[in-house]
Amino acid sequence: MLNHIVIRGVAHLQDVSPEYIAKLEADRDLFGNSGYDLEVSQSQMLPVIITSVVMFLILFSIRYTVGNVVLSLAMIESPGTVAVVEKKVPAYSDEEPLVAGSDVDVEITLSVINRKPVTASLCGTMRLLRSAGGFFARWRGIGVYVRYGALHMLVNGFLSHILGAFILRRGIATNALGSIGASVMLARVHMLWTHIVITHPTSKSHYKRFVPRAESKPVYLPSLFLALAEQATILIPMYLAFTLGLLDNAMPERILKAVQEDDCNTLILFGTHLLLVFSSGVILALSLVLPASIALARIEAALLPAETPALVPFDRAALVGDIDLTARGAGTSRALFKAARRSADRASCIRVIKLYIKMLAAQTAVALVGVGLVAAEVYVIGGERLMMFITSAKAALELEVIQAWSEQMIM
Repeated sequence: MLNHIVIRGVAHLQDVSPEYIAKLEADRDLFGNSGYDLEVSQSQMLPVIITSVVMFLILFSIRYTVGNVVLSLAMIESPGTVAVVEKKVPAYSDEEPLVAGSDVDVEITLSVINRKPVTASLCGTMRLLRSAGGFFARWRGIGVYVRYGALHMLVNGFLSHILGAFILRRGIATNALGSIGASVMLARVHMLWTHIVITHPTSKSHYKRFVPRAESKPVYLPSLFLALAEQATILIPMYLAFTLGLLDNAMPERILKAVQEDDCNTLILFGTHLLLVFSSGVILALSLVLPASIALARIEAALLPAETPALVPFDRAALVGDIDLTARGAGTSRALFKAARRSADRASCIRVIKLYIKMLAAQTAVALVGVGLVAAEVYVIGGERLMMFITSAKAALELEVIQAWSEQMIM
C-alpha cells in the first residue's frame, strides 16, 4: 500500500504544472499574510489545562482505587461457603394434620453453597467501601501510599548511587538492585498501607498501627520475592529485545526501508519479535508477579492484630495453620510464604486479572474522552488559525520536496 502511494507520488512530481506551483506558493504564504500568530493567551488555554488536570486526576483515581484498594481486598479475600439447613416433614394424607407431632421423625438436609466473593463485583466492592468509610473510602491510605512512593524513590536512588560508586558500574543493574533493596527495606511501610486499606477506619495513628519489628520478619521474604519478580518481568523482555536487535538505533530506518520496498519477510520477522517480547513480559507477570503479589498481601493480612478484622472474609487460621509466627529463625518465614503461595488458587488469580482488565478499560475510556474534549477545545480556541497554519506548513513541505526532486533530476 505504502509502496503504491510512493509510486503515485513520484508520478505526481514528474507532472507538476506551473499553476500548481503557484498555488502551493500562495498556500505557503497564507498564514504569514493573514496576520495571525500561534500565540495563545493564558485565559484561552485555561479550559484545556483544567480538562487535562481533571483527566489526569480521574486516571490516577481509577488506578489507585481499582488497581490498589480493590485489588488488595481481592487478593486477601478467602473463598467461603454457606451452610443451609432444611427441615423436611414427612408427607401426610388429607385427613392427617399438616403439622407433625413431636414423635414424628424430621428429615434434615444440609446443603453447602459456595459463597460468591465480594470482590467478584466491582460495584459491590465499591458499595462495601462506602459503607465502611463513606465516599472518600475509595482513596483510603493515599497519604501513606504517596509517602511510600517518595521514600522508595529516595532509597532506590541512594542505593543505586552507592552501588554505582563502589561496587558496580552505574546502569540498569544498579537501578534494579537499588529497587529490590528499597522494597525490602520499606516492607513494613508497605504493610502499614495494606493494613489501612483492608481494615475498617480507626482512630489510631499511623505510627501506632505499625507492626512491631520483631513480628514483621515474615514479610521480608515475600517482599524480596515480589521485587525480584518485578525486576525479572522488566529486565528479561528488555534483554530479549536487545538480543533481537529491537533496541538498535538503526531499527527504525530498516523498518522504513522494508515498508518502502514492500519487504514482507522483514516486516513479519519484526512483528514476530515484538510479539515474542510482549508475550514474555505477560507470561512472567502472570506466572511470577501475580502469585507473589497475592502471597505478600495475604501474609501482610495475616500479621494484622487479632482484634482488627478485615473488610472482606479472610481465613487467617487456614493460612497460618500451626505455624508459630512468634518463633525466631527463617523457617517460619519460609513456611508462611509457601502456605501463602499455595493459597493463591486459580479463582483468586482470575478475579485479580479481571480487575486489572476492568481498570485498563476504564482508563482507556476516560483517556479517549479526555483527548476528544481537549481536541475540541483547541479547535474552538484557534481552529481557523490552526487549519491555516497546517495548510501553509503542508504547502511549504511539498514545495521543498519538489525543489529537492528537481535538483536531483538536474544532477
